[in-house]
Amino acid sequence: MKYCSIKTFALVAILLINACTSSDVSNKKYSTINIADNIGRGYLLNISEIAESVEYIALETTDSSLVGDLSQVYYTNGFFVLNTFKNSKGILKVFDRKGQFHNTLSRLGRGPEEYTSINSIDTYKNNIVILTFHNIIEYSFEGKFIKSVPVKKEEFCNGYGIIKKIDDSHYMLITMPDSKNQNKYAAIIVDSSAKIKLSFNYPKSEIEIAKNRKKRVKGLDNPVIFSNKSLGKVVTGNDEFIISHSKEYVSIDTIYRINYGKYKITADNIKRVNERSKLINLYGQILEGNNHIFFNLNLRTLAHKPMKMIRRGGKDTVMLFPFSCALYDKRDGSFRLIDQPEDYQKGFIEDFEGGPAFWPSYISDDEYLVSFVNASEFIQHAQSHKVSDKFKKIADGLKETDNPVVVLVKLKN
Repeated sequence: MKYCSIKTFALVAILLINACTSSDVSNKKYSTINIADNIGRGYLLNISEIAESVEYIALETTDSSLVGDLSQVYYTNGFFVLNTFKNSKGILKVFDRKGQFHNTLSRLGRGPEEYTSINSIDTYKNNIVILTFHNIIEYSFEGKFIKSVPVKKEEFCNGYGIIKKIDDSHYMLITMPDSKNQNKYAAIIVDSSAKIKLSFNYPKSEIEIAKNRKKRVKGLDNPVIFSNKSLGKVVTGNDEFIISHSKEYVSIDTIYRINYGKYKITADNIKRVNERSKLINLYGQILEGNNHIFFNLNLRTLAHKPMKMIRRGGKDTVMLFPFSCALYDKRDGSFRLIDQPEDYQKGFIEDFEGGPAFWPSYISDDEYLVSFVNASEFIQHAQSHKVSDKFKKIADGLKETDNPVVVLVKLKN
């Protein structure tokens, strides 16, 4: 009888363990990112506070290497991968660490080693990772096909929009919200055999917000994903929790809580959200390094110093935007809004070479922040600002029609 009790207890324990689903979220202690208590307080920050060097790399300009209207630069293992706006032809340009043209990746098509579209790009070690609607394809920097991972289409999902490769055999993807139906998942993690390892449910609070939106803007917000040290993270819409996963991909953990305070968007106030609202939301991508997390915020009427920027288009327009860059220090828990250093620029003051203000668009696994400056803007900055001899030499060698200059910032340990 005693033996049966122990056996029964063991069986129940096993069943309970197996009953844990991929959506289970642990109650481990999390850190707080305190936005609410820092509203109205901005800082001018030098890039030297977080970085040990800034390097400008002029990209080779030839007929075959001409980039065009650049939208994003990726960097890993000594190579830059460049993507352009409206890349309907699916062409990517690859340059080496010195800015020399290396290769063009152009494999748009419907063949087994081709991609039908480019929804998102990431770089990992020596590979370029491309996401289509339902497929992950990897290539070497030389353009050699490495592998393809077909991703199962989930119910109420229009496909997948953003990809992060988080280790040698796992990818994190965000779902593309369906305007007619509610997505069940905000993001998933799949392995290299296309098996879904974890699914991140849309928070109930976000579903309620979606239900209460004005009729013309119904639907769920896009999730944001980012990663550091092989740990992917997800934050969904206006949800206050940033969640991650265990290293074994068996459970979901709450890593950070964003304290919006009274400025949080909820199901109760979503219909009142407009440019005059005292409500805050994340805006754009999030990047994470070993010591810092880089945020962009829409502060609306709470912006104490709106950004003066140029909106590019058929006719360039000067506009004030209620946005702010922000920096969270993972070591001491401090959070700072970053004031605009000067008109038409955003981010950190570049106090190494005297270059334009810097704000990253990508971060590599080896702790390099990446951005770019168009050639014409680089030349103009050298003419109108006090810059280093090194910066001026690069500017003197440029023509306004040349490829952009990549900015590579090495973070401090």
